[in-house]
Amino acid sequence: MYQSVGAEDENNLRLERARSSFNVGRRISAGYVINLPAVSALGPALRNWQLSGTVLLQDGVPLDIFYYGFDPDNTGLPNRPNIVPGVRLTLPRSQRNTMDFFNTAAFTAPAPYTFGDAGRNIVTGPGNVESDFALHRRFPIPDHGAVELRVEAFNLFNHPNWGVPGSYADFSPPLFGGILASGDPRRFQFAARYGF
Repeated sequence: MYQSVGAEDENNLRLERARSSFNVGRRISAGYVINLPAVSALGPALRNWQLSGTVLLQDGVPLDIFYYGFDPDNTGLPNRPNIVPGVRLTLPRSQRNTMDFFNTAAFTAPAPYTFGDAGRNIVTGPGNVESDFALHRRFPIPDHGAVELRVEAFNLFNHPNWGVPGSYADFSPPLFGGILASGDPRRFQFAARYGF
């Protein structure tokens, strides 16, 4: 899990009050198991199959915007930028892309020997959508156990789950405001297991 950096001003910890770095505003998760109807025309091979899966819809986690190397307050501690008045932190959904997930123009460097006024964890990262499915059937073998066949699909709809945007204000895109990674693409897995 992505974590925030330390305090900007250790003498004023009230500046650090914010959402935690693992805060998720909304999260919906569901799982299911469905017994599929038998197809009698093809005999026992197409009986007793089950479809199971999980679906997850989740908002993104908060991001702490800070400087990686620039130290305007000369303390050696993590520093945050100033927020430009009247400029929105977020971009409209239609303008977001992998190079610009949030509005980097909303931040500016503080004056020398001052602390930036940007709060902790003020930008929300991208959310996740996951849909995993499995089709499976257990074939009992009298007095010997069973054989189980499984076909599994992860991220079945191949939804692009973007990673955490770069939060280093002293870097250029994509290291600041850009998406640096993504989740796994659609994957399939086939398994045959003998249990005894």
